[in-house]
Amino acid sequence: MARGWYGLYLGDRVIYDIGTGRNREGTIVKLSISDRNKGILIDDDGIEHTVVCEYCTKIPPEGIFKFRPLSDIQYTVLIYDNDGYLNVYTFLGNEIEENVMRIISNIGDEISKIMVYVRETASNLNSLYQEINRSEFIEYYKG
Repeated sequence: MARGWYGLYLGDRVIYDIGTGRNREGTIVKLSISDRNKGILIDDDGIEHTVVCEYCTKIPPEGIFKFRPLSDIQYTVLIYDNDGYLNVYTFLGNEIEENVMRIISNIGDEISKIMVYVRETASNLNSLYQEINRSEFIEYYKG
């Protein structure tokens, strides 16, 4: 999953080690293209801080996703069923989890895997954010 930036993605909640035993907590809102170790974090007071990604510790989100969807970002969800058919959906970040969970609850037995992509604005390509295998989403949904 990591392709630079030490495994961080936009929307990740992190604790940044400032040094001398001090930390800053916030959300990653920008990742530098030229320097794959640099990002911008917004703290809980809304203040932007430049961070060195190497010194950030990701706070895992609760839920089925291993990333925190950003509300104004468009995600493409590919749902493969057991018969080899592919269903493609597009959701904004503020609606993706609710809709994916609704799909799982309606046809979960027929799904073999789910893949979530996001369009990277820098390259205008779709980037795989997470692949969820059948055992993962069935276990999460039952739990």
